[in-house]
Amino acid sequence: YAHARPAGAVPRPVFWPQPNVDSGLVAFARRPLPGPARLRADVFAAIDAAFAQRRKTLRTALAPWAGSPAAVGDLARAAEVDPGARGETLDIAAFCRLAAARAARAARSD
Repeated sequence: YAHARPAGAVPRPVFWPQPNVDSGLVAFARRPLPGPARLRADVFAAIDAAFAQRRKTLRTALAPWAGSPAAVGDLARAAEVDPGARGETLDIAAFCRLAAARAARAARSD
């Protein structure tokens, strides 16, 4: 949702008690939303699922979210995402495409 950049240092003496670590300010610049607002909850659910199990491929990690490993494969193909990839290799746009593919599948089954 935003681009972060360092915005300045905060000297140790401004804190009490004075810490033994350096501090800094971070500035955020908003970015346009990466996908439809209606998919926000599903995008975050996919991200949570992808990172819930360490070192798992999307096929395994997203199976509970998608319904099965085979369903993950179908969604990944529709979203142009490799189901053998790991969650940390995807950008937010890829998670948005996965959520959109899941929503489209749910709309077809209604």
